[in-house]
Amino acid sequence: MVVEEKSINEIIKDVYNGTIDTVKKTIPLEPAIGAPAIIEPPLEVAFGVLIGFTGDIKGELVLQADDQFFATVGESMFGMPVTGDMLESFAGELGNMIAGGLATYLATQSIKTDITHPTVLKGDAALSGFKRALFVDVSYTDQQKLAIHLLLNK
Repeated sequence: MVVEEKSINEIIKDVYNGTIDTVKKTIPLEPAIGAPAIIEPPLEVAFGVLIGFTGDIKGELVLQADDQFFATVGESMFGMPVTGDMLESFAGELGNMIAGGLATYLATQSIKTDITHPTVLKGDAALSGFKRALFVDVSYTDQQKLAIHLLLNK
């Protein structure tokens, strides 16, 4: 049996759906999902986490929010405040959990991927060099927002 290769649009749809599914399962807060949009480089990031993907898709997942959002999620998950170095470590681990969940979801869609270790972005980072970028805003109570960027190199 020959498996047909998926088109880039089908892969993007699967990556988007898997990301939203994983974010909903990982972050214990009720989200409101915005509409996806295409963005152009560069991507400016003040605080966030980047995880690379290799395999059938090549690119990066960037989760961008202010440090208060990551602190709120950390406290809701662990029942205690997450600050300082622990906050940066938690941001990286949250990115790792979401990227790992996405890789698992994609495997169910016959898309083979592997993820890199998380890189915490802090300060004024400008990311470029990607071919396609999908953006979706996820809102939570108290005006908390998580910006999800899928940077694809295909």
